[in-house]
Amino acid sequence: MITKGQDFSKRQYVEEGYSGPTQGLSLEESDRFYNEFFKVLGQSKYEPGPTKTNLSAWHHHHRWAYELATHPSIVNAIQQILGPDLVLWAMHFWYKEPGNGKFIPWHQDINYWPMEPAINATAWMSLGFSIKENGCLRVIPGTHKQHIAHVALGDDNSVFEQGLAAETVDESKAVDLEMSPGQIAFFNEATFHGSEANNSNIPRVAFSVRYTTPEVKFKMVEWGGDTSRIKTFLVSGEDRLHLNDDIRGTVPTL
Repeated sequence: MITKGQDFSKRQYVEEGYSGPTQGLSLEESDRFYNEFFKVLGQSKYEPGPTKTNLSAWHHHHRWAYELATHPSIVNAIQQILGPDLVLWAMHFWYKEPGNGKFIPWHQDINYWPMEPAINATAWMSLGFSIKENGCLRVIPGTHKQHIAHVALGDDNSVFEQGLAAETVDESKAVDLEMSPGQIAFFNEATFHGSEANNSNIPRVAFSVRYTTPEVKFKMVEWGGDTSRIKTFLVSGEDRLHLNDDIRGTVPTL
């Protein structure tokens, strides 16, 4: 059953490490961006299939993706979390075509991100239907209060090579965040989350955007200098520190 949308709750975000889902886009907006997604893939939305297209950082190249990443429903909620000075630094589409047997293991995002201090708020939005059968986002409330070392998983069906060891995860507390088009959830850099394989005939089309504040320095040497994926965009407020001017992005015009 699709979770009913609710207002963003900062209290829930602070106490449980996530909030949502809430309605972020109208159905008309969702449909527009859903169509744009498949247009970039070069596929018909009626015949979704696997792709080798890089699904990261589309907001660097497509105006519609930048508009999506900075939609008021996202920015307004993240301002409540991080304050008025907001820096967008990453975007990724989480696409699972029908029958995709890959799963995303339980993990904490901060394990993969060289940034100091570790300040991040993620918005995760579904453009289509995201349900248990097609591998919806799952979170474990309250797990954001500590960082746990990740381990090699040795599972070819896992999207990530590393994740949380099974003995550190209590799956009985997991929450399946089923969403209808345009619904959105928020979580921080340490909340346990993951998703199962898509065992349905319905594609899962979703994306995440990552926000931080100007006080955070990206350790680009540890990122491997990957500015194809990591660039900073001041979305609201001021940047008085200019710690990441060397990786500042340019808003696309088309």
